[in-house]
Amino acid sequence: MANLRFASLILAILFVEFHTVTTEVNAQDAAFRFLATGDLPYSEAQDGKFRRLLKQSEDEDFAFLMHVGDFKAQSVPCSDDEFTKIRDLFQSYPKPVVYTPGDNEWTDCHGVGSDPIERLKQVRQLFYSDPKTLRLDQLHAVPQSHNPKYATYVENYRFSRAGVLFIVAHVVGSGNNLRPDDPPAMEEYRKRNEANLAFLNESFAEALKTDVPGVAVVIHANPDFENGSGEGFKPFLSTMRSFLSKYKKPVVCIHGDSHYYRIDKPLKSEAGATYLNFTRMEVFGSPNVAGVVVTIDPSDSQVFSYRPYYVEDN
Repeated sequence: MANLRFASLILAILFVEFHTVTTEVNAQDAAFRFLATGDLPYSEAQDGKFRRLLKQSEDEDFAFLMHVGDFKAQSVPCSDDEFTKIRDLFQSYPKPVVYTPGDNEWTDCHGVGSDPIERLKQVRQLFYSDPKTLRLDQLHAVPQSHNPKYATYVENYRFSRAGVLFIVAHVVGSGNNLRPDDPPAMEEYRKRNEANLAFLNESFAEALKTDVPGVAVVIHANPDFENGSGEGFKPFLSTMRSFLSKYKKPVVCIHGDSHYYRIDKPLKSEAGATYLNFTRMEVFGSPNVAGVVVTIDPSDSQVFSYRPYYVEDN
């Protein structure tokens, strides 16, 4: 009798564990939504409204928050106080935060008397050194820094949900920090560009190998998909074209930088043909305090859909 009770207990435990694992797997495979923002907040008034937007979003079924960089205005000092204020806001958000640095956080800091390279080190320290800040481990994110050759680039990472591959790469505004008149900037650009291209190619190879239903590339910069005139973005655009020539399922690039909410298909092949499976989605940005709800549904042939998200003022 005791043996029977023990066997029943073991079966019950195994059932609960199996049910829990199955539920988690199904949740990972199901359609989901997230909230995308960026280029905010730029003022005290925007800060208050942005905090209300995030507080409101906590009651929604969003899987995570995305911020595509520029969490302060270019003219605001690049101080530890400014950085810590947003670090604490991200850390207090109850869900993971997918964040990539913007140019206002470091590249443009020379304009307010700070050293951009030192500020970039501080961004990496404040936002990526402690897993509790962004909780990217909850997304099972794989950082590029796991490769000792690219240990510096903690801000480059990828993760999958519902089979869709998200690739977060540090491609930043202000020309991607390509500044020919500044040798330290050029050295920084060269090394980060090499790391970015290696990470993108590695991630794209994974997407092709596993035949994922869709790919989302997350960057800060508007790389001028239409004309590709900026030297600092040409390697990124070339890498995107190479991938799109092989991968025919939906791809979206989510970015900020130019503060103009849009969903379009601006990228063409070298021969002038529009990549119809590629979409650019740019978030709102200052002065408009708003987000974009992105829905991922792998059972939908388009995979990605979008709608604006506003603060509901009483």
